[in-house]
Amino acid sequence: MEKQIIQEELKNCPGITYYPDSDKLEMVGRSIPENPELIFRRLDEWITVHFEKNGGLNVSIQLEYINSGSSKYLYEILKRLTGFIKSGKKVEIKWLYEEDDEAMLELGEHYRDSAGIPLKIEMVV
Repeated sequence: MEKQIIQEELKNCPGITYYPDSDKLEMVGRSIPENPELIFRRLDEWITVHFEKNGGLNVSIQLEYINSGSSKYLYEILKRLTGFIKSGKKVEIKWLYEEDDEAMLELGEHYRDSAGIPLKIEMVV
């Protein structure tokens, strides 16, 4: 399966990978970098280029931990994706959390409920 690595997964940085065959963007791991702006700016630029050529995207986010700085930038990315939905693009956003991870469940619910971001929240067993 072909893939494009936007951000390699490191100890403090989430892995961000795009699979063109399924039009899927995946974010996994821990997001506690010293400068989250660099990672999320790269992702934001990638999203801009993607939607210049494509009408949709399936996004899957499964983080085991995210700090407040990263959370702020991720929130902006999610709002931007929501804007693409409102403009007629087909975007599905899944928020995946592990069974015993209340913090990640609550963060996904916060993004969905208070910001109006259409997240599909699913537990991974």
